[in-house]
Amino acid sequence: MERFSFASEVAFVPHGDLLDGVTVAPLTAPMSEQSPFQAAIFRFAPGGRLARHSATALEIFAVLEGSGEVIGPDAVGEPISIGEAIFWSPGDEQEMHSATGMSVLIIQGERLDRFRRSTATP
Repeated sequence: MERFSFASEVAFVPHGDLLDGVTVAPLTAPMSEQSPFQAAIFRFAPGGRLARHSATALEIFAVLEGSGEVIGPDAVGEPISIGEAIFWSPGDEQEMHSATGMSVLIIQGERLDRFRRSTATP
């Protein structure tokens, strides 16, 4: 077992134009280092946002605390809060922001799929 932290004090502010008021605490190596998936905690400060862009891989955004708004390919904003998640496909236009702050687990990968309850009967 190896313990490591993803607390806010180990998070960093990424470079670029996509994130404003958001810090990132990686949980895995990035896909750019040949990893089949990547996972990180994104912390949105009040007013923080992930600017509109196209998903580059299959992605799951799972809200761990707080709430915000997610905007998908149809450009319509929908509220999202603790216990809810969004599944994105490559090429999906996406955007997310939070007026009050939130923490989101983001997982990206080439063979990622969301959980779907089995319809098989025992």
